[in-house]
Amino acid sequence: MSHNYMGTLPDRIVGIQRLEALLIENGYLICQFSGEKIYDLTEVVAIFLPLSSTSDQIVAVRSNYAPEFVQKCLASLQ
Repeated sequence: MSHNYMGTLPDRIVGIQRLEALLIENGYLICQFSGEKIYDLTEVVAIFLPLSSTSDQIVAVRSNYAPEFVQKCLASLQ
């Protein structure tokens, strides 16, 4: 494992915990692909989008939209 990965792993765990806290607080999360409300954490895929070599942003996507969301993110990098 690279040094950068080990540094971001705790941040990613905290990011997932924040998503869970938002779900509990608001009663739902917003899918970043479809805009739909997600009421069940088991339907959420947490996707980490790189912001720099040392940090990233977590987004919530409904599990059935995750493959297409990731494909579109990758396509936008090309």
